[in-house]
Amino acid sequence: MFVSPRSASNSPTRSSATISSATISSATITSPRRGLVRLGVAYALALGSATCGARSSLDLPAPLPPQPECIRHEDCPGHDDACKPVRCVDSEKYRDKLPELPAGVPLPPRVCFVVEPVLCDDDSACTVDACDSATAACTHFPATLDLDDDGFRAPLPGKQPGALDACGDDCNDASALSFPGNPEMCDGVDNDCNGVVDDGAEFVPINAEPVRISGMIAPAGPGGLGFDGESYLAIYTGSTSGFDMYETRISSSGAKLEPIETKIALQNADSAGGPIVWVGDRYGLVWQDRRDADYEIYFTLLTGDGKKALADLRLSNAFGFSINPDLVWNGNEFIAAWQDERTGLFEIVGQRIALDGTLVGGNVVLAASNGVPNEAPNLASGATTLALAFANGAGGQQSVLLRTFDRETLDARSGLILASPTTVEAVSPTVVWNDDRYVVSWHERSGNNRAVFATSFDEDGNVLTPPTQLTSPGAARSRYSALTPLGDRLLLIWADDRDMNQGYELYSRMIGADLSALSIEMRLTNAPFDSIYPVPTFGADGQVGVLFRDDRSQGEHHVYFTQLGCVTGG
Repeated sequence: MFVSPRSASNSPTRSSATISSATISSATITSPRRGLVRLGVAYALALGSATCGARSSLDLPAPLPPQPECIRHEDCPGHDDACKPVRCVDSEKYRDKLPELPAGVPLPPRVCFVVEPVLCDDDSACTVDACDSATAACTHFPATLDLDDDGFRAPLPGKQPGALDACGDDCNDASALSFPGNPEMCDGVDNDCNGVVDDGAEFVPINAEPVRISGMIAPAGPGGLGFDGESYLAIYTGSTSGFDMYETRISSSGAKLEPIETKIALQNADSAGGPIVWVGDRYGLVWQDRRDADYEIYFTLLTGDGKKALADLRLSNAFGFSINPDLVWNGNEFIAAWQDERTGLFEIVGQRIALDGTLVGGNVVLAASNGVPNEAPNLASGATTLALAFANGAGGQQSVLLRTFDRETLDARSGLILASPTTVEAVSPTVVWNDDRYVVSWHERSGNNRAVFATSFDEDGNVLTPPTQLTSPGAARSRYSALTPLGDRLLLIWADDRDMNQGYELYSRMIGADLSALSIEMRLTNAPFDSIYPVPTFGADGQVGVLFRDDRSQGEHHVYFTQLGCVTGG
Protein backbone atom coordinates (compact mmCIF):
# COMPACT_ATOMS: atom_id res chain seq x y z
CA MET A 1 0.00 0.00 0.00
CA PHE A 2 1.22 3.51 -0.64
CA VAL A 3 1.08 4.49 3.05
CA SER A 4 3.45 7.00 4.72
CA PRO A 5 2.65 7.27 8.46
CA ARG A 6 5.00 8.93 10.93
CA SER A 7 6.46 6.64 13.52
CA ALA A 8 4.31 6.31 16.62
CA SER A 9 7.36 7.12 18.75
CA ASN A 10 7.47 10.60 17.23
CA SER A 11 3.85 11.37 18.12
CA PRO A 12 2.76 12.88 21.47
CA THR A 13 0.04 10.21 21.82
CA ARG A 14 -0.87 7.00 20.05
CA SER A 15 -4.04 8.62 18.78
CA SER A 16 -2.08 11.29 16.96
CA ALA A 17 -0.56 8.93 14.32
CA THR A 18 -1.34 10.16 10.80
CA ILE A 19 -2.15 8.12 7.66
CA SER A 20 -1.49 10.32 4.69
CA SER A 21 -2.58 8.34 1.67
CA ALA A 22 -5.54 6.32 0.38
CA THR A 23 -6.38 4.00 -2.41
CA ILE A 24 -7.71 4.52 -5.91
CA SER A 25 -10.75 2.33 -6.47
CA SER A 26 -10.85 -0.38 -9.16
CA ALA A 27 -7.22 -0.10 -10.36
CA THR A 28 -3.98 -1.85 -9.40
CA ILE A 29 -0.77 -0.20 -8.20
CA THR A 30 2.55 -1.51 -6.94
CA SER A 31 5.03 -0.39 -4.29
CA PRO A 32 8.70 -1.22 -4.88
CA ARG A 33 8.94 -2.30 -1.26
CA ARG A 34 5.49 -3.71 -0.61
CA GLY A 35 4.64 -5.24 -4.02
CA LEU A 36 1.18 -5.33 -5.68
CA VAL A 37 -1.57 -3.27 -4.08
CA ARG A 38 -5.23 -3.25 -5.14
CA LEU A 39 -6.45 0.31 -5.52
CA GLY A 40 -9.82 0.57 -3.85
CA VAL A 41 -8.93 -0.85 -0.40
CA ALA A 42 -10.74 1.36 2.17
CA TYR A 43 -8.71 3.67 4.33
CA ALA A 44 -11.54 4.16 6.82
CA LEU A 45 -9.38 2.82 9.66
CA ALA A 46 -6.55 5.21 8.90
CA LEU A 47 -8.87 8.18 8.51
CA GLY A 48 -10.60 7.20 11.74
CA SER A 49 -7.28 7.31 13.62
CA ALA A 50 -6.66 10.80 12.36
CA THR A 51 -10.12 11.86 13.56
CA CYS A 52 -9.46 10.52 17.05
CA GLY A 53 -6.23 12.53 17.11
CA ALA A 54 -8.23 15.68 16.44
CA ARG A 55 -9.82 15.37 19.88
CA SER A 56 -6.44 16.17 21.45
CA SER A 57 -5.36 19.75 21.97
CA LEU A 58 -1.97 18.84 20.51
CA ASP A 59 -1.16 19.93 16.95
CA LEU A 60 -0.60 17.13 14.46
CA PRO A 61 2.48 17.18 12.22
CA ALA A 62 1.91 17.73 8.51
CA PRO A 63 1.46 14.48 6.56
CA LEU A 64 4.29 13.24 4.39
CA PRO A 65 3.71 13.34 0.64
CA PRO A 66 2.64 10.01 -0.89
CA GLN A 67 5.40 7.74 -2.09
CA PRO A 68 5.52 6.53 -5.70
CA GLU A 69 4.02 3.11 -6.12
CA CYS A 70 6.60 2.15 -8.73
CA ILE A 71 9.80 3.51 -10.19
CA ARG A 72 10.22 1.39 -13.31
CA HIS A 73 7.95 -0.84 -15.38
CA GLU A 74 9.44 -4.01 -13.88
CA ASP A 75 8.00 -3.03 -10.49
CA CYS A 76 4.50 -3.65 -11.85
CA PRO A 77 3.02 -7.16 -11.93
CA GLY A 78 1.90 -7.82 -15.49
CA HIS A 79 4.61 -5.69 -17.08
CA ASP A 80 5.53 -8.67 -19.29
CA ASP A 81 1.96 -9.31 -20.49
CA ALA A 82 1.97 -8.17 -24.11
CA CYS A 83 -1.84 -8.16 -24.25
CA LYS A 84 -2.40 -5.99 -21.16
CA PRO A 85 0.97 -4.28 -20.57
CA VAL A 86 1.17 -2.77 -17.08
CA ARG A 87 3.47 0.28 -17.04
CA CYS A 88 4.82 2.59 -14.33
CA VAL A 89 3.44 5.95 -15.40
CA ASP A 90 3.22 9.55 -14.26
CA SER A 91 -0.14 9.68 -12.46
CA GLU A 92 -0.77 13.30 -13.46
CA LYS A 93 -0.53 12.35 -17.11
CA TYR A 94 -3.23 9.66 -16.67
CA ARG A 95 -5.27 11.42 -13.99
CA ASP A 96 -8.41 11.53 -16.15
CA LYS A 97 -8.22 7.77 -16.69
CA LEU A 98 -7.53 6.73 -13.10
CA PRO A 99 -10.35 6.06 -10.65
CA GLU A 100 -11.27 8.97 -8.43
CA LEU A 101 -9.80 9.22 -4.93
CA PRO A 102 -11.74 10.38 -1.88
CA ALA A 103 -11.70 14.14 -1.46
CA GLY A 104 -8.46 15.39 0.05
CA VAL A 105 -6.49 12.18 -0.55
CA PRO A 106 -3.35 12.84 -2.61
CA LEU A 107 -2.43 10.74 -5.64
CA PRO A 108 0.94 8.94 -5.67
CA PRO A 109 3.24 10.53 -8.24
CA ARG A 110 3.75 7.27 -10.15
CA VAL A 111 1.36 4.30 -10.37
CA CYS A 112 1.06 0.99 -12.23
CA PHE A 113 -1.46 1.27 -15.02
CA VAL A 114 -2.52 -0.84 -18.02
CA VAL A 115 -1.48 1.18 -21.04
CA GLU A 116 -2.97 0.51 -24.48
CA PRO A 117 -4.33 -3.04 -23.99
CA VAL A 118 -4.58 -5.12 -27.12
CA LEU A 119 -8.22 -5.47 -28.17
CA CYS A 120 -8.81 -8.69 -30.08
CA ASP A 121 -12.58 -8.40 -30.41
CA ASP A 122 -13.49 -8.90 -34.07
CA ASP A 123 -17.14 -7.97 -33.41
CA SER A 124 -18.30 -11.45 -34.42
CA ALA A 125 -20.47 -13.70 -32.25
CA CYS A 126 -19.22 -16.61 -34.31
CA THR A 127 -15.67 -16.51 -32.95
CA VAL A 128 -13.92 -16.87 -29.61
CA ASP A 129 -11.32 -14.10 -29.40
CA ALA A 130 -7.96 -14.60 -27.67
CA CYS A 131 -4.70 -12.70 -27.25
CA ASP A 132 -1.25 -14.32 -26.86
CA SER A 133 0.27 -12.71 -23.75
CA ALA A 134 3.78 -13.37 -25.06
CA THR A 135 3.40 -11.93 -28.56
CA ALA A 136 0.17 -9.88 -28.44
CA ALA A 137 -1.00 -11.83 -31.49
CA CYS A 138 -4.78 -12.06 -31.84
CA THR A 139 -6.51 -15.31 -32.71
CA HIS A 140 -10.17 -15.86 -33.48
CA PHE A 141 -11.39 -19.43 -33.01
CA PRO A 142 -14.75 -20.61 -34.37
CA ALA A 143 -17.40 -20.63 -31.65
CA THR A 144 -19.16 -23.67 -33.14
CA LEU A 145 -18.15 -27.30 -33.68
CA ASP A 146 -17.57 -29.43 -36.74
CA LEU A 147 -17.40 -32.85 -35.12
CA ASP A 148 -18.02 -34.81 -38.32
CA ASP A 149 -15.35 -32.93 -40.37
CA ASP A 150 -17.65 -32.26 -43.32
CA GLY A 151 -16.67 -28.59 -43.51
CA PHE A 152 -19.98 -27.36 -42.10
CA ARG A 153 -20.39 -26.24 -38.52
CA ALA A 154 -23.21 -26.92 -36.09
CA PRO A 155 -25.25 -23.88 -34.98
CA LEU A 156 -24.71 -22.12 -31.69
CA PRO A 157 -26.68 -23.70 -28.82
CA GLY A 158 -30.37 -22.81 -29.07
CA LYS A 159 -30.10 -21.57 -32.67
CA GLN A 160 -31.65 -23.01 -35.81
CA PRO A 161 -29.14 -24.28 -38.40
CA GLY A 162 -28.63 -21.66 -41.08
CA ALA A 163 -30.17 -18.77 -39.15
CA LEU A 164 -28.36 -15.42 -39.47
CA ASP A 165 -27.12 -15.54 -35.87
CA ALA A 166 -26.55 -19.33 -35.73
CA CYS A 167 -22.89 -19.32 -36.86
CA GLY A 168 -23.46 -22.73 -38.41
CA ASP A 169 -25.79 -24.48 -40.83
CA ASP A 170 -25.03 -28.19 -40.36
CA CYS A 171 -28.32 -29.82 -39.35
CA ASN A 172 -26.56 -33.01 -38.20
CA ASP A 173 -23.01 -32.61 -36.95
CA ALA A 174 -22.86 -36.35 -36.18
CA SER A 175 -22.90 -37.29 -39.88
CA ALA A 176 -20.47 -36.18 -42.59
CA LEU A 177 -23.15 -37.07 -45.15
CA SER A 178 -25.50 -34.36 -43.89
CA PHE A 179 -24.93 -30.71 -44.82
CA PRO A 180 -26.68 -28.00 -46.85
CA GLY A 181 -26.56 -28.64 -50.58
CA ASN A 182 -25.56 -32.30 -50.39
CA PRO A 183 -27.61 -34.46 -52.81
CA GLU A 184 -30.33 -36.47 -51.04
CA MET A 185 -29.56 -40.19 -50.84
CA CYS A 186 -31.32 -43.15 -49.31
CA ASP A 187 -28.86 -43.41 -46.45
CA GLY A 188 -30.74 -42.70 -43.24
CA VAL A 189 -29.77 -39.04 -42.83
CA ASP A 190 -31.13 -35.71 -43.99
CA ASN A 191 -28.42 -35.24 -46.63
CA ASP A 192 -29.49 -31.81 -47.88
CA CYS A 193 -30.62 -30.41 -44.49
CA ASN A 194 -34.13 -29.69 -45.71
CA GLY A 195 -35.64 -31.27 -42.60
CA VAL A 196 -36.60 -34.54 -44.34
CA VAL A 197 -34.67 -37.80 -43.97
CA ASP A 198 -34.62 -39.87 -47.17
CA ASP A 199 -37.35 -37.90 -48.92
CA GLY A 200 -40.31 -40.16 -49.74
CA ALA A 201 -38.62 -43.36 -48.51
CA GLU A 202 -40.10 -46.61 -47.24
CA PHE A 203 -38.29 -49.38 -45.39
CA VAL A 204 -38.45 -53.10 -46.17
CA PRO A 205 -36.64 -56.10 -44.61
CA ILE A 206 -33.36 -56.98 -46.36
CA ASN A 207 -32.06 -59.83 -44.16
CA ALA A 208 -33.33 -63.35 -44.83
CA GLU A 209 -32.93 -64.13 -41.12
CA PRO A 210 -31.91 -61.97 -38.15
CA VAL A 211 -28.45 -62.54 -36.64
CA ARG A 212 -28.07 -63.69 -33.06
CA ILE A 213 -25.69 -61.32 -31.28
CA SER A 214 -25.55 -62.63 -27.70
CA GLY A 215 -23.61 -65.76 -26.80
CA MET A 216 -24.19 -68.18 -23.97
CA ILE A 217 -25.37 -65.48 -21.58
CA ALA A 218 -29.14 -66.01 -21.56
CA PRO A 219 -31.29 -64.39 -20.43
CA ALA A 220 -30.07 -61.41 -22.46
CA GLY A 221 -31.74 -58.18 -23.58
CA PRO A 222 -30.92 -55.15 -25.77
CA GLY A 223 -29.64 -51.88 -24.33
CA GLY A 224 -28.56 -49.61 -27.19
CA LEU A 225 -27.46 -49.51 -30.82
CA GLY A 226 -25.28 -46.94 -32.59
CA PHE A 227 -23.64 -46.52 -35.99
CA ASP A 228 -20.36 -44.66 -36.56
CA GLY A 229 -20.49 -44.55 -40.36
CA GLU A 230 -18.74 -47.89 -40.81
CA SER A 231 -20.14 -50.35 -38.30
CA TYR A 232 -22.83 -50.74 -35.67
CA LEU A 233 -22.07 -51.03 -31.97
CA ALA A 234 -24.57 -53.12 -30.00
CA ILE A 235 -24.85 -52.73 -26.22
CA TYR A 236 -26.77 -55.42 -24.34
CA THR A 237 -27.12 -57.18 -21.00
CA GLY A 238 -26.56 -60.85 -20.31
CA SER A 239 -26.62 -63.21 -17.34
CA THR A 240 -23.96 -65.59 -16.13
CA SER A 241 -23.45 -65.05 -12.40
CA GLY A 242 -25.52 -61.90 -12.11
CA PHE A 243 -26.05 -59.33 -14.85
CA ASP A 244 -23.30 -57.86 -17.00
CA MET A 245 -23.23 -55.36 -19.85
CA TYR A 246 -21.61 -56.39 -23.13
CA GLU A 247 -20.75 -54.89 -26.50
CA THR A 248 -20.38 -56.39 -29.98
CA ARG A 249 -19.61 -54.57 -33.23
CA ILE A 250 -21.69 -55.45 -36.29
CA SER A 251 -20.69 -54.76 -39.89
CA SER A 252 -22.90 -52.72 -42.19
CA SER A 253 -23.93 -56.02 -43.80
CA GLY A 254 -25.04 -57.47 -40.44
CA ALA A 255 -22.07 -59.74 -39.55
CA LYS A 256 -20.53 -59.80 -36.08
CA LEU A 257 -17.00 -58.33 -35.90
CA GLU A 258 -14.10 -59.33 -33.66
CA PRO A 259 -13.72 -59.11 -30.74
CA ILE A 260 -17.17 -60.54 -30.11
CA GLU A 261 -19.04 -59.97 -26.85
CA THR A 262 -16.74 -57.89 -24.67
CA LYS A 263 -17.72 -56.82 -21.17
CA ILE A 264 -17.99 -53.05 -20.70
CA ALA A 265 -18.36 -52.61 -16.95
CA LEU A 266 -15.53 -54.65 -15.40
CA GLN A 267 -16.63 -54.32 -11.77
CA ASN A 268 -17.77 -57.43 -9.92
CA ALA A 269 -21.35 -56.16 -9.69
CA ASP A 270 -24.58 -56.20 -11.67
CA SER A 271 -24.69 -53.71 -14.54
CA ALA A 272 -27.35 -53.18 -17.20
CA GLY A 273 -28.69 -50.57 -19.58
CA GLY A 274 -26.73 -49.12 -22.42
CA PRO A 275 -28.49 -46.29 -24.26
CA ILE A 276 -25.74 -45.17 -26.65
CA VAL A 277 -25.35 -42.02 -28.77
CA TRP A 278 -22.89 -41.37 -31.63
CA VAL A 279 -21.93 -37.68 -31.96
CA GLY A 280 -19.61 -37.73 -34.97
CA ASP A 281 -16.33 -38.82 -33.40
CA ARG A 282 -17.25 -40.73 -30.23
CA TYR A 283 -20.04 -42.57 -28.45
CA GLY A 284 -21.65 -41.57 -25.18
CA LEU A 285 -22.89 -44.49 -23.10
CA VAL A 286 -24.98 -44.55 -19.92
CA TRP A 287 -26.05 -47.46 -17.71
CA GLN A 288 -27.08 -48.57 -14.22
CA ASP A 289 -24.51 -50.27 -12.01
CA ARG A 290 -24.59 -51.94 -8.59
CA ARG A 291 -20.92 -51.62 -7.63
CA ASP A 292 -21.94 -49.09 -4.95
CA ALA A 293 -24.31 -51.46 -3.08
CA ASP A 294 -27.48 -50.03 -4.64
CA TYR A 295 -27.93 -49.12 -8.32
CA GLU A 296 -26.34 -45.86 -9.47
CA ILE A 297 -26.04 -44.31 -12.95
CA TYR A 298 -22.70 -44.29 -14.78
CA PHE A 299 -21.42 -42.73 -18.02
CA THR A 300 -18.43 -43.27 -20.29
CA LEU A 301 -17.11 -42.38 -23.73
CA LEU A 302 -16.29 -45.01 -26.37
CA THR A 303 -14.36 -44.82 -29.62
CA GLY A 304 -15.98 -46.04 -32.82
CA ASP A 305 -14.57 -49.53 -32.29
CA GLY A 306 -15.99 -49.70 -28.77
CA LYS A 307 -12.86 -48.97 -26.73
CA LYS A 308 -13.26 -46.94 -23.56
CA ALA A 309 -11.95 -43.38 -23.83
CA LEU A 310 -13.01 -42.34 -20.31
CA ALA A 311 -12.97 -43.96 -16.89
CA ASP A 312 -16.44 -44.85 -15.60
CA LEU A 313 -18.06 -41.60 -14.46
CA ARG A 314 -20.68 -41.81 -11.72
CA LEU A 315 -23.66 -39.52 -12.36
CA SER A 316 -25.93 -40.27 -9.38
CA ASN A 317 -25.05 -40.43 -5.71
CA ALA A 318 -28.11 -40.60 -3.50
CA PHE A 319 -30.26 -42.89 -1.37
CA GLY A 320 -32.18 -45.67 -3.14
CA PHE A 321 -32.07 -47.06 -6.66
CA SER A 322 -31.14 -44.97 -9.70
CA ILE A 323 -32.22 -46.99 -12.76
CA ASN A 324 -33.59 -46.97 -16.33
CA PRO A 325 -31.31 -44.29 -17.81
CA ASP A 326 -31.68 -42.59 -21.18
CA LEU A 327 -29.21 -40.41 -23.09
CA VAL A 328 -29.41 -37.74 -25.78
CA TRP A 329 -27.01 -35.30 -27.51
CA ASN A 330 -28.25 -31.70 -27.72
CA GLY A 331 -25.63 -30.56 -30.25
CA ASN A 332 -23.24 -29.37 -27.57
CA GLU A 333 -23.55 -31.66 -24.54
CA PHE A 334 -24.82 -35.08 -23.54
CA ILE A 335 -27.96 -35.07 -21.39
CA ALA A 336 -28.74 -38.12 -19.26
CA ALA A 337 -31.99 -38.82 -17.40
CA TRP A 338 -33.05 -41.65 -15.13
CA GLN A 339 -35.61 -42.59 -12.49
CA ASP A 340 -34.27 -41.96 -9.01
CA GLU A 341 -35.52 -43.13 -5.62
CA ARG A 342 -33.70 -40.56 -3.48
CA THR A 343 -36.91 -39.10 -2.02
CA GLY A 344 -38.59 -42.46 -1.37
CA LEU A 345 -40.67 -42.46 -4.58
CA PHE A 346 -39.22 -42.54 -8.06
CA GLU A 347 -38.72 -39.15 -9.71
CA ILE A 348 -36.91 -38.22 -12.92
CA VAL A 349 -33.44 -36.72 -12.51
CA GLY A 350 -31.12 -35.36 -15.20
CA GLN A 351 -27.46 -34.48 -15.64
CA ARG A 352 -25.55 -32.40 -18.21
CA ILE A 353 -22.26 -33.88 -19.46
CA ALA A 354 -19.68 -32.05 -21.58
CA LEU A 355 -18.25 -33.46 -24.80
CA ASP A 356 -15.08 -34.54 -22.98
CA GLY A 357 -17.07 -36.39 -20.32
CA THR A 358 -16.87 -33.84 -17.50
CA LEU A 359 -19.98 -33.05 -15.50
CA VAL A 360 -21.68 -29.70 -16.09
CA GLY A 361 -23.35 -28.67 -12.85
CA GLY A 362 -25.09 -31.20 -10.64
CA ASN A 363 -28.13 -33.45 -10.80
CA VAL A 364 -31.34 -31.67 -11.76
CA VAL A 365 -34.82 -32.90 -10.82
CA LEU A 366 -36.78 -32.90 -14.09
CA ALA A 367 -40.03 -34.34 -12.75
CA ALA A 368 -40.64 -34.60 -9.00
CA SER A 369 -42.79 -37.46 -7.69
CA ASN A 370 -45.38 -35.34 -5.85
CA GLY A 371 -46.66 -38.48 -4.15
CA VAL A 372 -46.87 -40.54 -7.38
CA PRO A 373 -43.88 -42.41 -8.88
CA ASN A 374 -42.40 -41.33 -12.22
CA GLU A 375 -40.69 -44.03 -14.28
CA ALA A 376 -39.23 -44.99 -17.69
CA PRO A 377 -37.81 -41.63 -18.85
CA ASN A 378 -37.19 -41.07 -22.56
CA LEU A 379 -35.45 -38.00 -24.03
CA ALA A 380 -35.39 -36.17 -27.37
CA SER A 381 -33.58 -33.01 -28.46
CA GLY A 382 -35.49 -30.44 -30.51
CA ALA A 383 -34.58 -27.14 -32.17
CA THR A 384 -34.25 -25.14 -28.93
CA THR A 385 -35.66 -27.46 -26.30
CA LEU A 386 -35.32 -30.90 -24.80
CA ALA A 387 -38.36 -33.15 -24.30
CA LEU A 388 -38.85 -35.69 -21.54
CA ALA A 389 -41.57 -38.34 -21.76
CA PHE A 390 -42.21 -40.66 -18.81
CA ALA A 391 -44.77 -42.91 -17.17
CA ASN A 392 -46.58 -41.43 -14.16
CA GLY A 393 -48.51 -43.51 -11.64
CA ALA A 394 -48.67 -47.10 -10.45
CA GLY A 395 -51.02 -50.00 -9.81
CA GLY A 396 -52.69 -50.09 -13.23
CA GLN A 397 -53.32 -46.33 -13.34
CA GLN A 398 -50.33 -45.07 -15.29
CA SER A 399 -50.35 -42.17 -17.75
CA VAL A 400 -47.69 -40.80 -20.08
CA LEU A 401 -46.57 -37.23 -19.40
CA LEU A 402 -44.42 -34.81 -21.37
CA ARG A 403 -42.36 -31.81 -20.27
CA THR A 404 -40.04 -29.59 -22.33
CA PHE A 405 -36.88 -27.84 -21.11
CA ASP A 406 -34.30 -25.43 -22.40
CA ARG A 407 -31.94 -27.90 -24.00
CA GLU A 408 -28.82 -26.14 -22.68
CA THR A 409 -29.74 -25.15 -19.11
CA LEU A 410 -32.47 -27.76 -18.38
CA ASP A 411 -34.72 -24.98 -17.10
CA ALA A 412 -38.36 -26.05 -17.52
CA ARG A 413 -40.06 -24.52 -20.54
CA SER A 414 -43.45 -26.18 -20.18
CA GLY A 415 -45.43 -27.61 -17.34
CA LEU A 416 -46.33 -31.29 -17.07
CA ILE A 417 -48.51 -32.19 -20.05
CA LEU A 418 -50.72 -35.25 -20.33
CA ALA A 419 -49.90 -37.13 -23.55
CA SER A 420 -52.22 -40.11 -23.03
CA PRO A 421 -55.92 -40.14 -22.02
CA THR A 422 -56.61 -40.54 -18.32
CA THR A 423 -59.07 -43.36 -19.03
CA VAL A 424 -56.40 -45.89 -20.11
CA GLU A 425 -53.27 -47.49 -18.65
CA ALA A 426 -50.47 -46.05 -20.82
CA VAL A 427 -46.91 -47.42 -20.47
CA SER A 428 -43.52 -47.65 -22.26
CA PRO A 429 -43.28 -44.06 -23.54
CA THR A 430 -40.89 -42.99 -26.27
CA VAL A 431 -40.35 -39.50 -27.69
CA VAL A 432 -38.55 -38.24 -30.83
CA TRP A 433 -38.07 -34.88 -32.51
CA ASN A 434 -39.46 -34.94 -36.05
CA ASP A 435 -38.60 -31.81 -38.07
CA ASP A 436 -40.76 -29.30 -36.16
CA ARG A 437 -42.49 -31.31 -33.45
CA TYR A 438 -42.15 -33.89 -30.73
CA VAL A 439 -43.96 -37.19 -31.20
CA VAL A 440 -44.68 -39.26 -28.08
CA SER A 441 -45.81 -42.88 -28.43
CA TRP A 442 -46.91 -45.49 -25.88
CA HIS A 443 -48.98 -48.64 -25.70
CA GLU A 444 -52.11 -49.30 -23.69
CA ARG A 445 -51.50 -52.22 -21.37
CA SER A 446 -55.12 -52.83 -20.44
CA GLY A 447 -58.55 -52.11 -21.82
CA ASN A 448 -60.38 -53.15 -24.97
CA ASN A 449 -57.96 -51.61 -27.47
CA ARG A 450 -54.42 -52.58 -26.52
CA ALA A 451 -52.69 -50.81 -29.40
CA VAL A 452 -49.86 -48.31 -29.91
CA PHE A 453 -50.86 -44.64 -29.79
CA ALA A 454 -49.08 -41.31 -30.25
CA THR A 455 -49.53 -37.58 -29.68
CA SER A 456 -47.50 -34.73 -31.18
CA PHE A 457 -46.52 -31.42 -29.53
CA ASP A 458 -44.64 -28.23 -30.34
CA GLU A 459 -41.67 -27.10 -28.27
CA ASP A 460 -43.90 -25.26 -25.80
CA GLY A 461 -45.93 -28.40 -25.16
CA ASN A 462 -48.98 -27.39 -27.19
CA VAL A 463 -50.80 -30.34 -28.75
CA LEU A 464 -50.49 -30.49 -32.54
CA THR A 465 -52.11 -33.90 -33.09
CA PRO A 466 -54.23 -35.41 -30.29
CA PRO A 467 -53.84 -39.07 -29.20
CA THR A 468 -54.02 -41.18 -32.36
CA GLN A 469 -54.07 -44.96 -32.75
CA LEU A 470 -51.11 -46.17 -34.85
CA THR A 471 -51.57 -49.95 -34.93
CA SER A 472 -54.54 -52.27 -35.49
CA PRO A 473 -54.01 -55.49 -33.50
CA GLY A 474 -57.70 -56.37 -33.32
CA ALA A 475 -58.29 -58.65 -30.35
CA ALA A 476 -54.51 -59.05 -29.92
CA ARG A 477 -51.99 -56.62 -28.41
CA SER A 478 -49.42 -54.15 -29.74
CA ARG A 479 -46.64 -52.97 -27.43
CA TYR A 480 -43.01 -51.77 -27.08
CA SER A 481 -43.05 -49.09 -29.80
CA ALA A 482 -39.94 -47.39 -31.23
CA LEU A 483 -40.00 -44.35 -33.51
CA THR A 484 -37.39 -43.28 -36.07
CA PRO A 485 -37.94 -39.69 -37.29
CA LEU A 486 -37.64 -38.96 -41.03
CA GLY A 487 -38.79 -35.33 -41.18
CA ASP A 488 -41.96 -35.62 -43.22
CA ARG A 489 -42.67 -39.13 -41.85
CA LEU A 490 -41.75 -41.54 -39.10
CA LEU A 491 -40.84 -45.21 -39.09
CA LEU A 492 -42.74 -47.07 -36.37
CA ILE A 493 -41.53 -50.49 -35.15
CA TRP A 494 -43.37 -52.45 -32.48
CA ALA A 495 -44.14 -55.95 -31.16
CA ASP A 496 -47.50 -57.61 -31.83
CA ASP A 497 -49.00 -61.03 -30.95
CA ARG A 498 -51.80 -61.07 -33.56
CA ASP A 499 -50.14 -64.01 -35.39
CA MET A 500 -50.68 -66.51 -32.55
CA ASN A 501 -47.05 -67.63 -32.97
CA GLN A 502 -46.51 -68.47 -29.29
CA GLY A 503 -45.61 -64.86 -28.62
CA TYR A 504 -44.89 -61.50 -30.23
CA GLU A 505 -43.46 -60.63 -33.66
CA LEU A 506 -41.94 -57.35 -34.79
CA TYR A 507 -43.91 -55.14 -37.18
CA SER A 508 -43.22 -51.82 -38.92
CA ARG A 509 -45.26 -49.08 -40.55
CA MET A 510 -44.66 -45.63 -42.05
CA ILE A 511 -46.49 -42.84 -40.19
CA GLY A 512 -47.09 -39.31 -41.46
CA ALA A 513 -46.06 -36.21 -39.53
CA ASP A 514 -49.75 -35.83 -38.68
CA LEU A 515 -49.70 -39.44 -37.35
CA SER A 516 -51.74 -40.78 -40.28
CA ALA A 517 -50.90 -44.25 -41.65
CA LEU A 518 -48.82 -44.09 -44.86
CA SER A 519 -48.23 -47.82 -45.38
CA ILE A 520 -49.54 -51.22 -44.40
CA GLU A 521 -48.40 -52.96 -41.24
CA MET A 522 -45.38 -55.04 -42.30
CA ARG A 523 -44.26 -58.12 -40.39
CA LEU A 524 -40.49 -58.19 -39.76
CA THR A 525 -39.85 -61.43 -37.82
CA ASN A 526 -41.25 -64.95 -38.11
CA ALA A 527 -40.26 -67.38 -35.38
CA PRO A 528 -41.96 -69.04 -32.38
CA PHE A 529 -41.89 -67.20 -29.04
CA ASP A 530 -41.35 -63.51 -28.40
CA SER A 531 -39.57 -60.94 -30.57
CA ILE A 532 -39.77 -57.72 -28.51
CA TYR A 533 -38.01 -54.52 -27.35
CA PRO A 534 -36.87 -53.11 -30.74
CA VAL A 535 -33.99 -50.59 -30.69
CA PRO A 536 -33.56 -48.99 -34.15
CA THR A 537 -30.83 -46.72 -35.52
CA PHE A 538 -29.80 -45.49 -38.95
CA GLY A 539 -27.03 -47.44 -40.69
CA ALA A 540 -25.29 -47.23 -44.07
CA ASP A 541 -26.95 -46.77 -47.48
CA GLY A 542 -30.33 -45.86 -46.06
CA GLN A 543 -30.61 -48.94 -43.88
CA VAL A 544 -32.10 -49.05 -40.40
CA GLY A 545 -30.50 -51.53 -38.02
CA VAL A 546 -32.74 -53.04 -35.36
CA LEU A 547 -31.53 -54.69 -32.15
CA PHE A 548 -34.16 -56.70 -30.28
CA ARG A 549 -34.79 -59.54 -27.86
CA ASP A 550 -35.80 -62.84 -29.41
CA ASP A 551 -36.73 -66.13 -27.70
CA ARG A 552 -36.66 -68.50 -30.69
CA SER A 553 -33.78 -70.54 -29.20
CA GLN A 554 -35.89 -72.96 -27.14
CA GLY A 555 -37.45 -70.02 -25.37
CA GLU A 556 -34.14 -68.57 -24.14
CA HIS A 557 -33.89 -64.77 -24.16
CA HIS A 558 -31.21 -63.66 -26.62
CA VAL A 559 -30.28 -60.47 -28.48
CA TYR A 560 -30.75 -60.45 -32.27
CA PHE A 561 -30.05 -57.96 -35.05
CA THR A 562 -31.77 -57.32 -38.38
CA GLN A 563 -31.87 -54.53 -40.98
CA LEU A 564 -34.44 -52.70 -43.03
CA GLY A 565 -33.51 -51.29 -46.43
CA CYS A 566 -34.57 -47.92 -47.78
CA VAL A 567 -36.57 -47.50 -50.98
CA THR A 568 -36.87 -43.81 -51.81
CA GLY A 569 -39.38 -42.02 -53.95
CA GLY A 570 -36.92 -39.25 -54.89
